[in-house]
Amino acid sequence: MKLTIMTYVYPMILSKVVKEQLIKYYSEDNLDYLLKNTGNEYKEILRRSPDIGGNKNSFMGTFLMGVYLVALYKNTKDKLSLDDFDLLVADGLRSFKFMKKQMKKEDLLSIEYKNKIKLAGKWFKKNEDKYPDNWQVEVRQEENTELTNIVFTKCALCVLCKNEGVGEFISSLCATDYITMSFSNCNLYRPTTLGKGDSCCDFYITRLG
Repeated sequence: MKLTIMTYVYPMILSKVVKEQLIKYYSEDNLDYLLKNTGNEYKEILRRSPDIGGNKNSFMGTFLMGVYLVALYKNTKDKLSLDDFDLLVADGLRSFKFMKKQMKKEDLLSIEYKNKIKLAGKWFKKNEDKYPDNWQVEVRQEENTELTNIVFTKCALCVLCKNEGVGEFISSLCATDYITMSFSNCNLYRPTTLGKGDSCCDFYITRLG
């Protein structure tokens, strides 16, 4: 995968988010070294990852965040348990003001949101042969105004984790969905996931409260 301006922006933002959490575990000198190594690892992962469409892929931001977290996980495995890392990521997301602000603007039950996912799904399907390691997604029960039902039959983040030899980390990336969707005042119920070996990730998104 080629490095673009977008791929350079994400580690700059995310390193600031996780730094606040990592300071609990690392001295300032060690933390600077860790973040530098994580940034280098992030770029190497991208270079060896298969192309998934670049800026034409509306899920590219999700992929880049996943790559950064995989890189950080690889560089902290010797010090942090997976549970520790999950807590670090959860706390980091909850303090990520920009993401919270953006997600609050998104109505995940709206026709506009469902249409956005449908358009992404059509693009993924059209380019499946060109980008075989991409997502595949569809929207179901479109007429239900109290529910957004999204079904993924392929996930680029699952492919990423398996390719990088950190299959155990897939569940950690999956867990971030519950947090980010809560920023939109929504609840996520997901009985099946590709990461656990199921045939799909079945998202049921409803309004909180």
